Amino acid sequence: MAGRKIGMAWVEGRGWTKVNDEWARDYTEYANESWAFLISFFRWYPDVMYDVFRAPDSKYKTEELIQRVMMRAFARYQFVDITGCRSATKTSTKIKQKIAENILFPATNSSYYGPSYKQQAALAKEAFVQLKKDFPAIARHYMIDSQSKDSWAISTKFGSSITINALRGQNIHDVTAEEYAQEEDPPFDYREYTSIVLYAVRLTHRVQGEDDPTFIKFKQHTITSAGRKQNHSFETRCKHLKMMLEGKSAFVMDIPWTVIVLSQMRSYSWAMQRKHESTPEEFMREMESLYTGTDENPIVRDEILTASRDLILMEEHHCCKDRDNQLKPEEVIYIVGYDVAYEDGANNAKCACAVVKLTKQKDYYRRDKYKKDVVYLDDWSPLGMTEREQARRLKQVWYRFCYEGSETYISIDCWQYGKAVTEALMSNLDDGLAPLCVINHDQYTELELEGALPVIYPIKAGGVGTTDPDSEMVRYAEIQFDNRNVSLLTSNIYAGIEAYKRTHRIKDSRLDVAISSPYKKTNELADQIRNLKKGVSGAGVCEKRISHRIQRDSWSALKYALRLAQKLEKANLSTSKRESDWDRLIREAEQGALNNTVNYSASSRLITQRHGGKLF
Repeated sequence: MAGRKIGMAWVEGRGWTKVNDEWARDYTEYANESWAFLISFFRWYPDVMYDVFRAPDSKYKTEELIQRVMMRAFARYQFVDITGCRSATKTSTKIKQKIAENILFPATNSSYYGPSYKQQAALAKEAFVQLKKDFPAIARHYMIDSQSKDSWAISTKFGSSITINALRGQNIHDVTAEEYAQEEDPPFDYREYTSIVLYAVRLTHRVQGEDDPTFIKFKQHTITSAGRKQNHSFETRCKHLKMMLEGKSAFVMDIPWTVIVLSQMRSYSWAMQRKHESTPEEFMREMESLYTGTDENPIVRDEILTASRDLILMEEHHCCKDRDNQLKPEEVIYIVGYDVAYEDGANNAKCACAVVKLTKQKDYYRRDKYKKDVVYLDDWSPLGMTEREQARRLKQVWYRFCYEGSETYISIDCWQYGKAVTEALMSNLDDGLAPLCVINHDQYTELELEGALPVIYPIKAGGVGTTDPDSEMVRYAEIQFDNRNVSLLTSNIYAGIEAYKRTHRIKDSRLDVAISSPYKKTNELADQIRNLKKGVSGAGVCEKRISHRIQRDSWSALKYALRLAQKLEKANLSTSKRESDWDRLIREAEQGALNNTVNYSASSRLITQRHGGKLF
């Protein structure tokens, strides 16, 4: 045999044959079903496609779990809402999924929309540049058609395209909204998005003149950081979450900072640095992915409201009825605030009651203010209830918090239908309890019955000339929250249930639903508070609802209870302060006991004694 020839190979029967580096192959010998299966698999699992085509020198060696979940959700569902913390790679993950999908579904037109085309173009360009480095085999399918500071577009030779624009009359298969909850610098234009962009999503993927049954039509996807609960983003999220729970083509996910730390996408120290350098509200939105309340003139700021959720133990009756309670009956005052509602159609508000527990504070500088614990919340529909039935149910709640030797009051709205409920409370309800009457017997005296208990405080809220001005009640509630004199039940429902069962020695779980109800109602109260902002009226400050879909019945009940607490503080605690030397001298002068000559000695100083350190 002759020596080996370069570029040649020995073939038995043919001798030396030239070896070609490239040669044609007829792929018709392969079964079409195998290729179809591979394409359909990549359509359903786009993250696996990126695993296959990842370059050896790529920046990241694998897709993290949360990235895989997002990619598969984008591929499989019509409505997707991702609320993610910073550094969750929301944009780059969405770009990667969309680039893969437009290859696997030829002739598909996709668009991005956001608050700023300049911002969107920069993000998309950066993501595509990184993709070309990490997945050159995939990026090779695309050509850059447009690339400027406020425009970016790429396309394939098979007719697919991805553009950063939204023009009236445009025809696209799907749209992705970036920074959906952004409200400033610049805000997301929800009106343009709904009136122009969504109307452009009208194409279907067709194969040989027929609709492709494997293609998810009319996709509407949003990716954003959290915003306000009054924003369109939260309403959209809630609507799609309901669809998701009903088994429809929708997917909603909130990604807090703990996910990316546990995935080792960012370090724990980085997250803690963000926490220390941000306000509590900013951290909740940007890192915890929690939708919060209003930014503009809130009645109670989010960080204050969150800090007030420190009450673990719910009370459904007077605390002196609990075992091992440390308080005496005379040391506790309960106020049942009640907001009256009546049947006025399908969208009426609810009757709501809030039980506020008042106790004296040991802090010297808080000695003139009660500690106000909102220990119980409940509401019910007024449909089919007469004023007597409302009064009977309210009275039963009041009676549960009564105890011999203590004071328990009802603070109720007395305008319109509330007047009828108040009059019913003063009547004989045939419930085995004594009738009630107004505190100090100064109103509705003609309705008082013999033996009536003076516990009702009728609220007459309004502007100038009313006994309980709205501006004063709003201002007092705001100050009490700011000064940490109000505590609400914890948002950790399971911790509350366990604390209640441990206190009352309950071992089974049959009452868990009933025990959890006040904690759930407190979450609703917090949402109502977040929906309120201060406005300006002729009488001063007033409260305004941001979203009229959110009621404020529980907030009104709490506000009425705090109004009576303010009255009781003035009556009970303002006289309990230590009498100053000036007060003593003035009192003696009024009694005529002050002599013309006063011996100003060291023992009769006219300066009150200092308590504690510096007051800031």
